[in-house]
Amino acid sequence: MKFLFLAFTLTLPIHAQAPGVTIFEQSRTGLRSEDLTISKQVEVLLEEGKLMSLEKIKISLKSPTSAPLNLVTAKTQSLSPTRIARLAKESGYRIGWAYLCNNCDNWHVDLAGGYALTADGVLGTCSHVIEMDGEKIRKGGLIAVDHCGKVFPVTGIIANDQNIDGALVRIDAKTKPLALNDQIHPGNAAFCLSRPLNQGQYFSQGIVNRFFWNDTKRGDDDSSLKAMGALKLNVSSRWAPGSSGSAVLDHCGNVIGHVALIKNMGNRKPKKDQDQETMITLHTATPARAMITLAKEAK
Repeated sequence: MKFLFLAFTLTLPIHAQAPGVTIFEQSRTGLRSEDLTISKQVEVLLEEGKLMSLEKIKISLKSPTSAPLNLVTAKTQSLSPTRIARLAKESGYRIGWAYLCNNCDNWHVDLAGGYALTADGVLGTCSHVIEMDGEKIRKGGLIAVDHCGKVFPVTGIIANDQNIDGALVRIDAKTKPLALNDQIHPGNAAFCLSRPLNQGQYFSQGIVNRFFWNDTKRGDDDSSLKAMGALKLNVSSRWAPGSSGSAVLDHCGNVIGHVALIKNMGNRKPKKDQDQETMITLHTATPARAMITLAKEAK
């Protein structure tokens, strides 16, 4: 019997994944090659004058250019986790900066997450993802990279609100939009495809833990944009630095929020000469309701 079992196992396929499933190149060489490919595309865009100027970006961050948005309607048909992962990949983008600093002539690629919200190239992400460090950046610009590695210059900033940690940017591309859904409850499924600590194509599943207000100074209207800055969402999906701006999806593939913060909490007064013990890690998202409100303001 042992011989038969061994013979059977030796006939199994040696592939670790189903047909069509990509294997991410997590090696140091692979990551460097990826950054180099992005940098070369950015250089071409810069030479062709297709990147927004640093001065224009600086102005747009403070005074975004409003535009009408054609948001799609939330879906109601349940999808398998496998289909949700594929949808998140096809509609997801890496958003951030590619730049030359003041200290060297090497390109730096500093990207986080984002997701398509309209078919004509409007992407959602965190406000802190597109923040500009004018003291560090000598040349470069804001970009978005799709799942195939193609680089698109950010051509406009439609909305940017640091309080809700949300932003809407535009690229010149046809995109596969996701719907925003604020009709969710604690216990609902929560999926996230992101790049925690540069670990590519990391997909996790959790649940909605809670909604909470983190500030009492939100005015008299709990539906206002000001109030939305205090409304947060906790889920048990996994993420880490580098995941910011990535979509958190429900069981139908709608966006219920995007990654905003991770916080380790533990004993307030650890014993002498001991590090604080982590008792719980809170994964906090900017909820879809805040992004819906931001989109309305952008109109």
